[in-house]
Amino acid sequence: MPIFTVHMTHSVESCPVYNEDTKKKLKELSSKRKEAALEHQINILTAVFSQLEHLIIYVLEAPDHKAVERYLRDVGFSIYNKIEIREVEFLEDALKTL
Repeated sequence: MPIFTVHMTHSVESCPVYNEDTKKKLKELSSKRKEAALEHQINILTAVFSQLEHLIIYVLEAPDHKAVERYLRDVGFSIYNKIEIREVEFLEDALKTL
């Protein structure tokens, strides 16, 4: 299955730490992460964030770009983030082709 990176950034004003409306919506939608991952055939390999930079990074497996988009919408990340999705390869796999 293809591998994708997802880079999400948001403003201080829309951050769930500071914005009560965003926090409420995110809590409600993010509680459905496991169900949404199953529905969209998403396997999350890792997810990290930097609070001071308002940055969230996911590495995941998905059948296609659209499945990633639908997952991010369903779990609430698209409500407050600018999102960049890229299909990538593991570096070790790419080095084997040299």
